Amino acid sequence: MYQLIQNLRIPAIQTSIYGDSIFITTTNKKRTYSTHRYSLDGVCIERLQSLYSPYARVPELQRGLWFIYYSSESPLSDQLNIFSLDGELKQSIVDAKGYFDILPTEEADWVYFVNERIIKYNLSTHEYHDLGEFPLKEVFFYAGSHHGLHFFTCEWKSQLVAMRDKDGQGLEEAYRLDFAESGRAYSLWRNGVAPGEIYFINFYGSDLWVTTQKHLHRIDVATGKVLERQDETLPKMFIHGTRGYSLFSSYYTVFDFKAGRMLCDERRDRFVYEGKEYSSEYKSLLLHEGILYVSVRVSDSFLLTAFDVQTEEFIWQDHWNGWDIDSVHIVGDRMIALSDNNIQSYQRAD
Repeated sequence: MYQLIQNLRIPAIQTSIYGDSIFITTTNKKRTYSTHRYSLDGVCIERLQSLYSPYARVPELQRGLWFIYYSSESPLSDQLNIFSLDGELKQSIVDAKGYFDILPTEEADWVYFVNERIIKYNLSTHEYHDLGEFPLKEVFFYAGSHHGLHFFTCEWKSQLVAMRDKDGQGLEEAYRLDFAESGRAYSLWRNGVAPGEIYFINFYGSDLWVTTQKHLHRIDVATGKVLERQDETLPKMFIHGTRGYSLFSSYYTVFDFKAGRMLCDERRDRFVYEGKEYSSEYKSLLLHEGILYVSVRVSDSFLLTAFDVQTEEFIWQDHWNGWDIDSVHIVGDRMIALSDNNIQSYQRAD
């Protein structure tokens, strides 16, 4: 399927893929960061000098823009600077109050930046409007957007809050679901009884599937009505057609989202490598054209593998020269796989 064409052994702090480029950020003994742009073949093209600052935190590449926050020792500690892909400063937002989640809107080029505050930002013109405090006062985590609603977990991830757009002037709560009783049990970590907790959320059509410790809940996205509860659990699924697939930990899971039915949830903890069978663990990374790309751990090694969801067989594998694989990206006939200290570039061979 793929042939390795480049292996970069770089102790990267962060690696991002955008367009036809790989962006790699490293650090030095003074703990300052440097970002370089590479081709998909692993050839260094340039250093993005304008992103450098002795006080900058790790640059974040989102939606084709660089977001740079600064350390608490810096005079820019409460400031967010936004740069173009090639390093041109486009906007500075003062009193940023920490990292932002970026939420889509129904207006072209406009997004919401959300933390304790909410800011409406135009990704093309870089105009922005500070809309004040974000409505959720408790600690929250952004869980994704679907069908015009934005979802957050809070209260130790026992509650799910759906928020809707307020005519382009921010967000308001649409509904709130409490899963505290779905899996309430004794917790050693909390040294007491802990409420149910949202583990995974899967979006499919007009449904929202929420997994807690013990149950799977099907929810109507528009209304928040709980349509059913099953004594099943789902990991993060990779959807192809009406079915979701996952190789996670030591299990292979297939779920029919249209029918709302588990098709397979079986233990698969053995993997054959170089003619020998090993105990194995899996982590699904990407589903592309019916092929699930999976990180497989066998003994003390990792493999990058391809699993055909139709035949349910592994059809390709390559030994990984590093720690566990974090992500896989396919751009044209190139496949780029990333981990903390290793970047491997492949070319499609068939």
